[in-house]
Amino acid sequence: MNTNSFFRTTMAADYTTKKFFEKVASDINMQLKQWDEYTIIDVKLWRSYTIAIIHGGKNYRVVLSKNEVDILRHTHPYAVDQKIWHALHHQGLSLQKSEGNYFSKVWQKSVLHYNIS
Repeated sequence: MNTNSFFRTTMAADYTTKKFFEKVASDINMQLKQWDEYTIIDVKLWRSYTIAIIHGGKNYRVVLSKNEVDILRHTHPYAVDQKIWHALHHQGLSLQKSEGNYFSKVWQKSVLHYNIS
């Protein structure tokens, strides 16, 4: 999957936190569907921001506070993605090699201070 850093930076600065989280969830969904077209994703935006995923027959769930999403998106335009992907990997989701520049942008700047092997 490919992504455009200029547009993502603009979105991180100009979108509401809710709209930005929806964009991140959409990008994650697109990436997961490249690996498994039967991936199901459900996004809930209320008191907390939740992304629930069924991928490869397994369930994953990541919950972030609105404040955390807001801080991360102003830290780096792909920091929210990085936080979610790390949580998914920590829950057992296997990250696969992908065509395009999306993952290189997500991991370009480690804002979470740890690496995924």
